[in-house]
Amino acid sequence: MRRSAASYDAAVRAEPEARGEEFRLPLLRLGLAPGEWLLDLPSGGGYLAPYLPPGVHYLPAETLAGYARYGRPLICDWLHLPLADGSMDVVLSLAALHHLLEGRERFYREMFRVLRPGGRLLVADVAADSAPARWLDDYVAHASPEGHRARFFRCAEELPLLVGEGFRVACCEQVSYPWRFADRGRMVSFCRGLFRLHGLPDGEIAAALEHHLRVREVDGEVHLAWSLLHLLAVRP
Repeated sequence: MRRSAASYDAAVRAEPEARGEEFRLPLLRLGLAPGEWLLDLPSGGGYLAPYLPPGVHYLPAETLAGYARYGRPLICDWLHLPLADGSMDVVLSLAALHHLLEGRERFYREMFRVLRPGGRLLVADVAADSAPARWLDDYVAHASPEGHRARFFRCAEELPLLVGEGFRVACCEQVSYPWRFADRGRMVSFCRGLFRLHGLPDGEIAAALEHHLRVREVDGEVHLAWSLLHLLAVRP
């Protein structure tokens, strides 16, 4: 099913710092150096740009010729990028690859091709059996008119695929942090747009968030607990 980009984009732009740690933590793990080229795949609206260290060359995949941001054509573009062999220093895929239900080894093969020797691939995505996975499977998949089909991540499944394509795996671990909001109303509004929960009352969304994810008030903010698996691989 085709996912609407506008709703997601509007939610992130209305709350640009809500997922700040989700953007910062993978970049810190990658240890980007001035002069390096970073491919952000699929990149959404280029949300990583404000968090990049100085001197890093940023290539959002949505700027590539023929790239489609959402829907079936996007998957094909992930597997056949219009980039030269060894042209990238780093590839980061943030919270999107779980929509690739089949052919993940082909994705890793394409990332191996576009990375230079010593280049890094970091996939930050939803871990199987985690609270975010249950939220997406048990609530969003049924409550959103657009549904939500996903294949979530397990280290035991992904590591052999990466090694089989030639990568050396540096780490695979779940990283937890909060999404931050000024109040509960803004949290609900953000999640309605991000997860395409249009037409549902605030109270229902708030109750579902409380049930599936931990909501806390910390120092005048509302924190929604979230986590992603960080899978870092290096091309020898």
